[in-house]
Amino acid sequence: MLPIKKTSCLTLALVVAGMLLTACEREKPYPSQTINGLIAWGAGGGTDTVSRKLTLLAEKALGGPIALSNKTGGTGSVATQAVFEQKADGYTLLFNAENPQLYQTLGLSKLSYDDFEPILLSVQGATVIVVANDSPYQSYADLIAAAKVNPGKISIGISGIGGQPYVTAAIVKKVEGVSFNQVAFDGDGPLASALLGKQLGVSGLAVGAAVPHIKKGDLRALAIMTNSPNPALPDVPPITALNPAYVPIMKASGFFYGVWVKKGTPQPIIDKLTGAFKTAFADPNFQEYATSNGFTLMGISGKEAKDFAKAWQSQMAWLIFESGGAKESPDQFGIPKPTAN
Repeated sequence: MLPIKKTSCLTLALVVAGMLLTACEREKPYPSQTINGLIAWGAGGGTDTVSRKLTLLAEKALGGPIALSNKTGGTGSVATQAVFEQKADGYTLLFNAENPQLYQTLGLSKLSYDDFEPILLSVQGATVIVVANDSPYQSYADLIAAAKVNPGKISIGISGIGGQPYVTAAIVKKVEGVSFNQVAFDGDGPLASALLGKQLGVSGLAVGAAVPHIKKGDLRALAIMTNSPNPALPDVPPITALNPAYVPIMKASGFFYGVWVKKGTPQPIIDKLTGAFKTAFADPNFQEYATSNGFTLMGISGKEAKDFAKAWQSQMAWLIFESGGAKESPDQFGIPKPTAN
């Protein structure tokens, strides 16, 4: 029998040890370390507040910490790209709004939600057209009349190209034929501050960010971009009550917030995250917060969430393109044109 070399034994031992270590790593329960969550918008805005309230409750159900941080820029595309560049292992979550469904046609990014898996779409909402409480615009009609007299002169705050205020401005331009001077900020929080600081004449704010300021009397709401009144703002007229030409467009308008992971994340991890966030969504504290701030509860995941995001993309990408607000035709990215109802 030939003697076994010591170096061969050492090599074999190292290989076996490596295999055992790899097996142990695979068997670690999820989560076994802190999960990082990137919020694509600034502090104090709708995406930020909803994400933080939901995550605080989800941590308890998940049994592990989720460290949230705001990573702004590019209408949320900076955070979206950052999450996409991480491993598909469930340890980096994206907290964003509807915006990635418009990135391609707006020339902001090659990414869309096709590159991610939805954990949960939590709430849906509408944009509120607001001005400072001492603004000369007492009504929506006042604003439109002033914009017609001063085309491109009234400053309107937007949260970047493709954000909801940008979309709102595109819709108003399509229906009313008026244009504004668009000034970009990183989300609802900075937009509200700019309005209060007299840096802007008007802005669109997500309903959840607008409600507290309207109730305090800091901001005046001129209209809400919906077909019907919002229970949280019963005295604010829906845009369709002010001009019926908005009716067909409002069927597709609005925004949504959610949580995503990179595509390729193992299904058991997706299932565990979805279960934790659905538990958080069902918590009475979150439900009360959402409804009192004017959001519509969603709580959808999986195929239902994907289908919803696709239908929204089809409606809004084509609307913005046809109003002259997009760089590329949705056709180029396989986004079907919505059929007329």
